[in-house]
Amino acid sequence: MSNESDSDLDERIELLKQKYLQRSHRASQQVPGASAPPSAEDDVRRNQTCRKMRDYNKALREIYRTRSGADSAEEDSPEETNIFCTETDVTLPSDLARSSGSSVLKDVTADPRSSSGAALRVYREMLHIYEKLQAERLSQQVWAAELCERERDVQRRENTLVQQQDSAHRLRVLEEEMLRRVQQYQRETHELEAALKQKNKDNKRMKSSFDSMKELNDSMRKQINEVSEQNRKLECQSQKVQARLENLQRKYESFTTHRGRETAVPKACKPQNPPSSKAAGKAAVLGPSAKLLAVLLDWVVDGQLAEVRDGSNLTNTDTLRPALHERCAKALPVLVDHLHQASVMESSLLLSLIRCIYCCLMLLERSTQHAVLTSTLRRLGDEVSRGSCDPARPLFKSSCLHTRFLCSLIIIKTVSQVDVLAQAVDVLSCAVRTDEGQALFLEYRALPVVLVLLRGGSPGLLARSTAVLTQMSSESRSLSAFLDQCSTEDFFRCASVFLRNPRVEPSLVEKMLMLLQKLSSIRKNKRLFEVSSLHLLLQEMHRTADRSQTFLIINLSSILLNLGMLTRS
Repeated sequence: MSNESDSDLDERIELLKQKYLQRSHRASQQVPGASAPPSAEDDVRRNQTCRKMRDYNKALREIYRTRSGADSAEEDSPEETNIFCTETDVTLPSDLARSSGSSVLKDVTADPRSSSGAALRVYREMLHIYEKLQAERLSQQVWAAELCERERDVQRRENTLVQQQDSAHRLRVLEEEMLRRVQQYQRETHELEAALKQKNKDNKRMKSSFDSMKELNDSMRKQINEVSEQNRKLECQSQKVQARLENLQRKYESFTTHRGRETAVPKACKPQNPPSSKAAGKAAVLGPSAKLLAVLLDWVVDGQLAEVRDGSNLTNTDTLRPALHERCAKALPVLVDHLHQASVMESSLLLSLIRCIYCCLMLLERSTQHAVLTSTLRRLGDEVSRGSCDPARPLFKSSCLHTRFLCSLIIIKTVSQVDVLAQAVDVLSCAVRTDEGQALFLEYRALPVVLVLLRGGSPGLLARSTAVLTQMSSESRSLSAFLDQCSTEDFFRCASVFLRNPRVEPSLVEKMLMLLQKLSSIRKNKRLFEVSSLHLLLQEMHRTADRSQTFLIINLSSILLNLGMLTRS
């Protein structure tokens, strides 16, 4: 019996387990969110359920054993059975309670010797109450889930509302700040507008004052210009009148002197018959005096040229006596008057006269007390370039090379017309092609005259002037003397200005570089290249020059090599 009761009890326990698992599965499906995959909490819960099931097995076995002996001990100890049933009903879960209750009821109905009816009613009431509690518990769980969802929704809305309130508060603060700043800016704008109006009024007053002052200044400037122009015209007229007066005085003095000499001659010595022509009378007057004048002029000019060749007058102009400058200033107009009578003079006298005139010009240019002889120089240039007696053949086109050379230098010093200057430079260029012309160029120190043309920068005269220098720098007996005359600061500064002129043609640059290449071979000229900054200019030209211009590159390289600024490759 004990073995059969144990097996039956095991079968009933297994049935109760299956029913409990089915009902727990149904309850998990009814609960929201039960379809989620199993997690670690589900595993823990399943383990707890297994442990409880083992405990329930033990409890059911104890109940079965108690029920098996209930018939014999029911009347003796009813209190213990009630207490046990109460404790069992309270501790069992709902599923097990239903299953155990149904099984108990079946056992009671099957066995008429089961427990009393009061215990059954109490048990049934407790099961009914328990079922109600379970149903209420399920409804409470559903309601709790709904409450949680609503709470989350309310929390989200509350958070959104709080954010909107914060945003509204910030916007309100920003609006207040913007209003405050706008009001401040409006006040500042009103203040600035008031200040601007005041400044505009002040500017208008200052502008009106400035306009009135400008008008007064313009009127005064016009008056000053008019007065200056009148003053200049009066000065020019005064100079012309003064020069004319001096010429008239000299003519009057020469006329009175000549007339006094004529009256001093005895009447017996006078010719019986007067000369028949004016030219014969002039020749008779200028006969012996002309020869004597030629000798004296040659003597003075030779002495002055000797001083010029020695360099005393070139290096120190203070050694010249002021009386000599005054005498040259007084003698030059008289010499120009005598040059006007060149047609009745001999060629030797004419040459001596021109030499004396050129020497006076050189001395006047070198003197510190330069006398202004504008009208005299103008008449001198007209006489040499046009000629008063023979306009068809002026003096600078004379058959005498010496005369042509000196007349060309005089024209360059006194005439400003470009066409006349070009003809004079052409004559000078033709003259230096011969040895005699090169000797005259060195004797009369004509290099400064050519440098004046180079500094002027006239396109029509640059080529002709460069041709003169190129001809003088050709291989000849006078080359060394010419290079010595070019070894001055004046020449190197003029060469620097010439090379920096953007209007100079490349062919003229090559000619100037040929001359500089020969000057760079002289060791003492290295200082002159540095003083005039010509070495830097040549170095820059060598760096930027077109390599297709072979001749230019060769000259630049040779100059820089002589100056030690370029190494041999």
